[in-house]
Amino acid sequence: MMLGAWVVVVSALVLILPGALVGRRMNLPWPVAVAAGPPITFALVSILTVLYSIVGFEWNGVSALVGLVFAVGGAWIYSALLLTRWGRRLAPAPADDGEPRVGRTATVRVAAGLGLGGLVIAVTCIRPIATTAFAGLGNISQVWDSLWHASSLRWIHETGIGSAMRMGELMNYDTQGFNYYPNTWHALGALLFPLTGADPVELYNTYSPAVLAVTVPLGVASLAYWFARHRYDVDSAAFIAGAAGALSALFPSLPYVEVQLTSVPNAVGVSLAPVAAVLVMSVVSDRSRVLPAALAVAGVTATHPSGLIVVGVLVGLWWLCEGLWRPVAGRLRDLAALGVTAALTLILIAPVVLGTIRVADTNELPFFDFREDTIGVLDGLVKGAFNGTIPLELDHFPVWSLIAVTLLGLIALAWLRCWAGLAGWLVFALVTANAMVSLGPLSAPLGVIGGYFYNSPHRLTFVVAILSAAAAGVALGALALGVAGLVRRRAGSDQTDGREPPSEASSTRARWVVAATYVVLLAMIAGAAVVRYPPNAQIASKERGGKYVGPDDLAAYEWLAAQPDAQDVLVLNNLDQGTGWLYPVTGVTPMFPFYRANEFSERQRDLFWGVSEIGADPKIDQIMRDMNVHYVIDSPPSYWEFQRGMPDPARGHQGDPFLALRQNGAPGLTEVFRRGDAVIYRVNDLVYPPPAP
Repeated sequence: MMLGAWVVVVSALVLILPGALVGRRMNLPWPVAVAAGPPITFALVSILTVLYSIVGFEWNGVSALVGLVFAVGGAWIYSALLLTRWGRRLAPAPADDGEPRVGRTATVRVAAGLGLGGLVIAVTCIRPIATTAFAGLGNISQVWDSLWHASSLRWIHETGIGSAMRMGELMNYDTQGFNYYPNTWHALGALLFPLTGADPVELYNTYSPAVLAVTVPLGVASLAYWFARHRYDVDSAAFIAGAAGALSALFPSLPYVEVQLTSVPNAVGVSLAPVAAVLVMSVVSDRSRVLPAALAVAGVTATHPSGLIVVGVLVGLWWLCEGLWRPVAGRLRDLAALGVTAALTLILIAPVVLGTIRVADTNELPFFDFREDTIGVLDGLVKGAFNGTIPLELDHFPVWSLIAVTLLGLIALAWLRCWAGLAGWLVFALVTANAMVSLGPLSAPLGVIGGYFYNSPHRLTFVVAILSAAAAGVALGALALGVAGLVRRRAGSDQTDGREPPSEASSTRARWVVAATYVVLLAMIAGAAVVRYPPNAQIASKERGGKYVGPDDLAAYEWLAAQPDAQDVLVLNNLDQGTGWLYPVTGVTPMFPFYRANEFSERQRDLFWGVSEIGADPKIDQIMRDMNVHYVIDSPPSYWEFQRGMPDPARGHQGDPFLALRQNGAPGLTEVFRRGDAVIYRVNDLVYPPPAP
């Protein structure tokens, strides 16, 4: 647990501080700069890794610091340009509306709520793995995507290649064909190896929830603050935002389902989307925020493109429901500020756009269909609205307390007249329901939005849960403020004649009443977190039991890594079995480091399907020598059912090409290790004849 705590602290600092420094240098107030820190940090990582790849620089701690220095310098130039005549003309200082700025009281309130929410998330996700899972923090998640994430962390650290445009070099050892993957989360995490001393698996298991412990409460709090500012002053809105940030840790989808199903980059990008959206909305009143807002949106998009959709929907609904009817500098000028922000964002995310277009033909995820024939439209609507999608509907739905506070939150949004927030919740609730059951004529437009989330109900539920948690935080925060006001009145704190301001003593008592109320509210949320710990911890730590990669596999990996000739050779493995974990665990190079490989080469295909002919087929043997393969590892079962059993192409069944090796062996392979189902073979003299004397 000490390692987990250290990774959480380091992750939070590395995630927040670089972006906060750049944001502050671009004239954002410190509280806003800190809130915008994570998405701006990810934007810097995205830009720097692509540029470094082009010029041939390695991505590491030193080059990241150098890049940060240049970014701060660029931010200083930007702020200096704003002070010029043209700068003042294009981005005049915002008019003083008499509202106080975010001060110490508001900052402390938000920080307390975010700290509690982050602590609950980190403990709930990390503790069960450290204390109950096999291998502790070195435990292997059995979910498909986790192998990619852990391998990416190690690969970026070892190679210094952090560009999202070069991830094909990891996915396919032989062809190194092009593959785009939004890997800013991985590139930032790779910087933590020397700072934490964790190995790749330990880092993956702790860094995943550590980042979400920052981004989820922050995203929910940002949204709640925006909601609350429709009626409340700065300090009261901060009260509500802090409560919402703490409350976010209670929702099973925030982020426990995403940790279980290992869709962490998506969750990070989406959870930061509200931060970027609120910053974009503010450019109409302060045009100097155009560049930091564009950077924040670019960072969200580079972390995962689905975050851009959330930003677009929130900002679009805000403009239709509020911005269009209450312009700040005039509709055209406000729209121009938003348009410039969008244009700058498009420039900054050019690698994301180009990469996504290049892999569009091979990306099957948008066409996945998760609809269920067993549920009706009403059932789908209820589950989509109140966090009842797979996997939650199996054992963790309904949670009536969370449904109740969500409903209260929706009522609170209507009372605040925050129609954009209410519409945003409704839109994503409908999109989520549509991913489970067709909603008739609405199915097509809702499916367009859902396609950017792979039409995956659990990913869409995550968005709905963010909006629900923010709304629920508004409801509880508003009730708490109402209670505090009642206590003040009963205690005589506000007794004045109506013509004179309250006395200093009265104001002091009022502040203490509100502070005490806030402490009680956070204590109640902490108590609820204790109650919710068992189910949420179970959700977060599920799929950790060794179904595909277990203790026997780890023993095989460690044995192989200890062989003196294993580090400089290639290991033939069955990608369908998840034996690519050999790489993140030990650093030994498997032919297939992931469950899939882009652009299979002919010789890869021949080896994979001809593994039982090693030593008997001269063509196979020559490929083995050409690729320097000296070991073969086999560890059933394969991940999907269609990858198991005897291959039967005539009936369209892929099967397992290693089954023949398992049953009959191969002349060119000698078994050298066996534990359980994990077997390692050494390629023998039939393939590599000893040199003539």
